Amino acid sequence: MPIFEVQAPDGRSFEVDAPDINAAAAALKQFGAKPAAPDPRDSVMGKIDAAVRGAADLLSGGVADEFAAGADALFNPVFGTGQDGGSFSERYDKNLAAQRGIDKADEEKRGSYRLAGQIAGGIAGGAGLAKSGLSAAANAAQAGGGIFKVAGGSALDGAVMGALQGFGSGEGGIGNRAEGAGLGLAAGGALGAALPFAISGVTTAAKPLVAPIMARLRPQEYADAAVAEALRRSGMTADSVAGDLAAARAAGQDVYTTADALGNAGQRMLSTAARNPQNERQALVDFLQSRQAGQGRRISGALADAFDAPDTAAQRAATLTGARDAAADVNYAAAREGAYGVDVGPALARIDEVLQPGLSRFASTTDQIAPDSVEGALSRARSLLTDGKSNLTEFSAVLRAKQDIDDMIGRATRSGAGNQARLLMGVKQELEAALENASEPYAAARNAFRQGSREIDAVDAGRVAAQRGRSQDTIPAFQGMTSGEQAAFRAGYADPLIEQVQSAAIGANKARPLMSDATAAEFPAFAAPGRADQLGQRLAREARMFETNQAALGGSKTADNLADAADMARFDPSVMTNLLRGRPVEAAISALTKGMNEAKGMPPTVLEQITRTLMETRPDMAKEILSRAWSGKVKDRVTQGLANSILLNVLTAGAGRAAAP
Repeated sequence: MPIFEVQAPDGRSFEVDAPDINAAAAALKQFGAKPAAPDPRDSVMGKIDAAVRGAADLLSGGVADEFAAGADALFNPVFGTGQDGGSFSERYDKNLAAQRGIDKADEEKRGSYRLAGQIAGGIAGGAGLAKSGLSAAANAAQAGGGIFKVAGGSALDGAVMGALQGFGSGEGGIGNRAEGAGLGLAAGGALGAALPFAISGVTTAAKPLVAPIMARLRPQEYADAAVAEALRRSGMTADSVAGDLAAARAAGQDVYTTADALGNAGQRMLSTAARNPQNERQALVDFLQSRQAGQGRRISGALADAFDAPDTAAQRAATLTGARDAAADVNYAAAREGAYGVDVGPALARIDEVLQPGLSRFASTTDQIAPDSVEGALSRARSLLTDGKSNLTEFSAVLRAKQDIDDMIGRATRSGAGNQARLLMGVKQELEAALENASEPYAAARNAFRQGSREIDAVDAGRVAAQRGRSQDTIPAFQGMTSGEQAAFRAGYADPLIEQVQSAAIGANKARPLMSDATAAEFPAFAAPGRADQLGQRLAREARMFETNQAALGGSKTADNLADAADMARFDPSVMTNLLRGRPVEAAISALTKGMNEAKGMPPTVLEQITRTLMETRPDMAKEILSRAWSGKVKDRVTQGLANSILLNVLTAGAGRAAAP
């Protein structure tokens, strides 16, 4: 490049490297010019103002420049703010142009500061919407809605914010701004609908990388999160679970656990804990097996309580028989005292109505026909009352004869001789009337004995009802009994049920046979007053505990075996062995199996915490643990909603501005 010697106006000469003389002269002129004044907005305060203006621009939906221009135009005549003008409209236009010029200069020269302010404004605006309850997505997340509900709320939020940003970012008339609002609404709605799925995808992808580390550092937090999710799926609350545990304890079922109260959600989680190696696994298995072994004892107690039957049917019948006989000794002794002579004539007349033809026949020396069984029975009864010459009149003797006839009626009934029993019953009734006429206390003694006998018979009736018979028959029969008969019936009814429970094999679900359509009708009808509901609840808990036992310990052992094999892999170099033997698939499966629980955030330390929580039986402790876990889940939901609202506010601002014409 040539060197030119150029003389300045003040006489000084300079050597200038330039392509030509004109370029050399221009360089000398520039060298001699005064330096340009620095931009005052490049100062610290100017940069801060650029950031503040960026935040205001985003928070206002793109109309901060209009607000500032309007304020300057309004107060210019009073305070001299902004640009001068003869009218408000003139001042507004000048101020708006000035504001937009500042914004444009900031974007070009101080873009990082303005962008930082806009991001800060987006964060503040999104957080404000979420915390004030104005974000549909945040509200859906905090309410525990699924991802589609959150996405729907997010789409609504995005559409509204995009429309506002598109409208505010337009610089033309109302038509221009309306077009921007429409485009912003569409873009914001699409962004809002997609954002929850994007966040979920990122979270899901990051979890296998983060969980193995964080779960070991904070096992209680991961355990609480898992328990809170089970609580959500169960549809229960910490208070309702604690209430279930308290009710179980009051009913004598203090082995009813939190896992049982949570239903299927708790059972499935307990299954995971029982099928994977961890320090609480053995204690869990022992507890479940021991609890199931005691099911028969608990159900037997529940039946005895519900039917007020602490004794067996045989014991109850013996007790009632002894009481009846003792009362009869006293009552009939009182009836004998002061009794008059008994007239058995009506009873004999009733017998002779049947036997007179026979007696005539007996008198005939030519008739060799043997008497039938009815004649024989009535003849026996007649012989107890008369010898043909004189009749019994002494009260005690007639009473004994009546009791013999009672026994004859019983034998005839049991043997199926119905006609014989019917005719003897007529004789008995006549004797009853004669004894009543002879002794006033007799009727009371007889009625007491009869009632005692009915109560004894009710024991057997209850036993039969439990073994066979339809509820449509047994329930009305029970309802027609006296209170004493019903109490005896309950003892007989409970006896075969308890016998069935006690004889069932260990490990069987002893509650299942007691939960049928028949028992659903009979238990409320037959149980002691006020105890039917409690019996139903106790049986339902026993069924639930059996389900929990089966979920944790039953079924195929494949999952248990795989988990145990994976646990042993820490001592067995199977992965490397498979690789060296050219079996990469087997090596990958072995490594994957071992890492699955780690990737899910379920290392042994977390499973141990979950196990202790699910096996908790104390209502107060269960409530404390579940409340803490649920609080963490609520906090996570709030954080999720807040993050969605903040990101959406920032993204829709950009989408709305880009959509503005």
